[in-house]
Amino acid sequence: MDACSTSDHQLGKDSPSSKLLYAKDIPIYKDWVTRYYQDIKCMPVISDQDMNAMLAEESRLHSNEFNLNSALHELYTYAVKYNEQLILTLEEDEFSCKQRLAYKLEQVHNIMQGDSQ
Repeated sequence: MDACSTSDHQLGKDSPSSKLLYAKDIPIYKDWVTRYYQDIKCMPVISDQDMNAMLAEESRLHSNEFNLNSALHELYTYAVKYNEQLILTLEEDEFSCKQRLAYKLEQVHNIMQGDSQ
């Protein structure tokens, strides 16, 4: 973990043994991580159209691996857990307000609660 951090960590006698054991390797990994992000930064920028085409192709290649019901269940579980923050954020966002997304999310909750009662 420390190898991916941009800050330096001071090790001492109270440091976990795992950090002490691999302390000498951390600078090597930090160099790798730094070089990795520098390489990404130097890569040519791709257009939104190219990115969308690539994502569509990946989606097509893995379409048989995707379970829609499972994904919807995971999204709904997340929406229930963070309902208050989601509603507040949707009510503050201009685009979301125009699309009435907070109201639509509340409708989804009402429908789902109705099914479980």
